Amino acid sequence: MTAPSGMDRFSGAMRAVRGQFPALVLLSCILNLLLLVTSIYMLQVYDRVLSSGSLDTLLWLTLVAVFAIVIYGVLEQSRRKTLARMSGWLDAELTVPVLRRAMETRLAGKSGGAGPREVADLRRFYGGDTVLAFLDAPWSIVFLCFIWLLHPALGLFATLGAIALLGLAIANDSLTREGQLKLARVQKVQQDNATHFVGAGETIGPLGMARNVFGAWGRVQSEIAASQQGLADKTTVILSVARTLRQGLQIGILGLGAYLVLGGEATAGAMIASSIVMGRALAPIERATTAWRSFVAARAARASLAELFADVARAETARVALPRPTGQFAFENVLFAPPGSSEPLLQNLSFSLDPGQNCAVLGPSGAGKSTLCRLAVGAWPANRGHVRLDGADVFDWNPEDLGPHIGYLPQQVELLPGTVAQNIARFRDIESAAVVQAARLAGVHELILSLPNGYETEISLHSQRVSLGQKQRLALARAVYGNPAFVVLDEPNANLDEIGDRALIETLGALKRAGTTVLIVTHQASVLKCADMVLAIRDGTVAAFGPRDQILKPVRRVLPMLPASSKIGIRETAALDEGQDNISVGE
Repeated sequence: MTAPSGMDRFSGAMRAVRGQFPALVLLSCILNLLLLVTSIYMLQVYDRVLSSGSLDTLLWLTLVAVFAIVIYGVLEQSRRKTLARMSGWLDAELTVPVLRRAMETRLAGKSGGAGPREVADLRRFYGGDTVLAFLDAPWSIVFLCFIWLLHPALGLFATLGAIALLGLAIANDSLTREGQLKLARVQKVQQDNATHFVGAGETIGPLGMARNVFGAWGRVQSEIAASQQGLADKTTVILSVARTLRQGLQIGILGLGAYLVLGGEATAGAMIASSIVMGRALAPIERATTAWRSFVAARAARASLAELFADVARAETARVALPRPTGQFAFENVLFAPPGSSEPLLQNLSFSLDPGQNCAVLGPSGAGKSTLCRLAVGAWPANRGHVRLDGADVFDWNPEDLGPHIGYLPQQVELLPGTVAQNIARFRDIESAAVVQAARLAGVHELILSLPNGYETEISLHSQRVSLGQKQRLALARAVYGNPAFVVLDEPNANLDEIGDRALIETLGALKRAGTTVLIVTHQASVLKCADMVLAIRDGTVAAFGPRDQILKPVRRVLPMLPASSKIGIRETAALDEGQDNISVGE
């Protein structure tokens, strides 16, 4: 059975929106016909009531006109409510999936240009006056036909005026469309850069980089503003010409109508009615010219969202729910190269771990250790080969099903805005006992109690309440939450003090007793003591793999890729045997 794919979901949402348009078109038809009521009323008053002097006719005409206007108000409210609810539904339906797709695109190493901003552009388009302008524009033809019925000369004059306004709208599109699309792309990059610069304030400020960094950003922004102003000037000129032309057309049709009245070819009512109806006919065209920018933005947003949903790295198929894994783990001839690169970071990587084994990963900087960790938890897909947990490929496993069974502590620790308890519980429903158990297992229970609000302490994007070392320890609690069967730790003690190191050792011991399989990147001898197996990688390949004592004796022969000054040598191996904790094993 196949579940709706990302593209199917996006297409389904857009089909649902389009499904509302028949009703909207019908409402627009009725509303635009009702707009003729004022002109018909005036025509009848001038040509029938004033000439006959009949009060009864005036009364009934007025009652019918008022009734029609009330109906118009009710239907117009219904049309606007329909658009408002439709745009709100579209926002609710797409925002969360778009965020998720953007995350998956980023994890796949691809550039994703769409995000909540594009959904907001669609919402503004469907919820604003832009759609109304386009729904009303076709009815300009009906109004022009009505004017032709009053007099051919009046109809020809109004038609030529409408064509002139339409030509201005087309000219506005051709002159500004390409520039607006380019500016939208550049602006998105600029906004992303600005957010990144603010987040990197702790580096930019102390190093005195602010003037140069923000100066360069400001220069690009000035160029964007100049380009925007140029496009705005073009649009302003066209809009000014359009409005001037429309006012001139209103005067012109009144003058032509008066000429026809004086010649006995038309009535005074026809003259007034033609002026009013021509205003109705030209208004949607002028509104469409004004709303064109919103239409262009919505069109670009839809294209970006379609591309985002079409480019889904992880296939969305309904899978059989697999049981909790035991922790049997293996790499099978794995090759991985970043998107757009022909040079693999990992190649022909093969090893396996039995349930409950603790494997330390060693290697110099750039050897591919962090890449191995990302592949191990299914964050990145292998280009070739398989990464298996209990025989199932981790990338093909539904992440919502796999997530509770694995733990992951990346090298770059990220805690999300929310409480400490929410971060540890992975933002699932808070189970106090499970949260406290994970905190105790990671040795951070007392640390959390010392925070201002304990487990309810808020962690914001730039929170100063939690240090880097504390964040790493809290992330360790998140990794072991729920008693996972498989845990991956990438440099878990990079920012830890002596207390944190001891807590990590105790955590590794507890995981071993619980039968949890652990893959840990480390260079500390104290952590290596907890390892059953050692995997040494160099240039993305396996340099050595086997039991710890077999690999580490003699290390100089087995790990030649390490610099002489940082190898795990005889002294370090002896230190391991003697139980010393603080032997640094550098890259």
